[in-house]
Amino acid sequence: MIYSLKELLNGVQCEIAGDLSRATINRWIDHSKQIEEGDIFVSQTNNRIFMEEAIQRGAMAILTKCFVPDCIVPQIIIPTDMERFIRRLSSVSYELYGKQIKTIGITGTNGKTTVASFIGQLLMQQNKLVCVIGTLGVYVNGEKLNNLFRNNTTLPFYDFMQVVKYCYEKNVEYIVLEASSQGLLDQRLGNYPIDVGVFLNIGKDHIEFHGGMVPYKKSKEMLIPLSKQLVINDDDAWCRSIADKTRLPIIRFGENFTNDVVYQKVDYSTEKVRYKYLIKEKELQVEMNNSGYYNGLNLAAAIAVMGALGFSLDEVKTVNLPIGRLERIHNNEGIEVLIDYAHTPDALEASLSAVASYAKRNIYVVFGCGGNRDKQKRKWMGEVATKYATTAIITNDNPRNENPTDIIADILKGANTEKVITETDRKQAIIMALSSAKKGDIVVIAGKGHEQEQIVHDLVVPFSDHEVVRNYFKGFGGVITKNDPVA
Repeated sequence: MIYSLKELLNGVQCEIAGDLSRATINRWIDHSKQIEEGDIFVSQTNNRIFMEEAIQRGAMAILTKCFVPDCIVPQIIIPTDMERFIRRLSSVSYELYGKQIKTIGITGTNGKTTVASFIGQLLMQQNKLVCVIGTLGVYVNGEKLNNLFRNNTTLPFYDFMQVVKYCYEKNVEYIVLEASSQGLLDQRLGNYPIDVGVFLNIGKDHIEFHGGMVPYKKSKEMLIPLSKQLVINDDDAWCRSIADKTRLPIIRFGENFTNDVVYQKVDYSTEKVRYKYLIKEKELQVEMNNSGYYNGLNLAAAIAVMGALGFSLDEVKTVNLPIGRLERIHNNEGIEVLIDYAHTPDALEASLSAVASYAKRNIYVVFGCGGNRDKQKRKWMGEVATKYATTAIITNDNPRNENPTDIIADILKGANTEKVITETDRKQAIIMALSSAKKGDIVVIAGKGHEQEQIVHDLVVPFSDHEVVRNYFKGFGGVITKNDPVA
């Protein structure tokens, strides 16, 4: 089944230069290196180099906002009506491909990746074929689709349309995606229908980008009109307010016994815990490594989504946190090393409070804050880190075009400086924490998680927290095992 050009352009103000009267289109692609024979290249910038590469790779036509002279393939020119075209393309893609697939969209400041991963695992436990899209990439039943799509928390619109078509062709039954505030604001989902919209929480992140908390919340709330039903965190005031803004069916999760999925208190004083849930007066238990209250609540969200999809869960097998989320790096030195993506005050508090609940000795935390991003949150990060850690080593994250010492100075404004060591070189900061830790101590390396690079000025430099830890322990004959991501 292929796109009909006439149907797609119905109602869209456009001009066509060249003969496309008999054209049937395989895909619309806005990245020249992804072009295959029969695709249409969507030129976002009118860059002739990209156009020529697309044509050489087999583009049958180019979609532009203005006419391009001397172009050897037909052109579709949409000067002012691109938003309507995107809505048309997402609607037609849904009718042709997506209608056969249930789609779950997850938004919130913290926990999107973990909840998406948990939902994917629970669906696989039900023997369903599932695609998970988010910060870690695109996975189908736990296998990453390398080099097919770009790496964004919420995929660019044309990549997302490709994923929908790919999933249809591979008989995928469910798509689980992270819907970031920026992705929703940029209309990366178009008007593609979402079967279940999930609202997790609101916290302090991306505030400067959006211009304040109110526009930040409104961008996330753009998921509501796309959704057919909602799953909300009843423990979060903003999520509760979502229920007042819609007449959609709602499933609630949280600690209140009036919720559809009730998250019951757990003893967090041990490394292994049984997370307990009450669903229609039936108790459900899941044994996991202790990842604290927050991830227990994330699992409650995933269980609530399964209910929204019509599954009745009598049993849930152990689920695993995704890569870079409180991920244990095993070694022979008796030090518990955890790599975590936490880069907001709420996320860092969730991680460190979980660790503090069962820690018997010292806690070291290594973290920084990104440059040219959310300066307001830096002092709160310092406050949280020194609230729980015995020693906080403040270092670089992605400094970008800011002076690293200025970023650290901002963090120190909220920190207990008696607990702080500063070291701008992230590798040295990690080594400092590992070399200081003794058997039974805990080292939390926060902020970058799964990331494989560091952004310094305009350079993207290869860098991995995992690699630094592994190389350090290799010197002691430590055995490192890597947790593979599970979608």
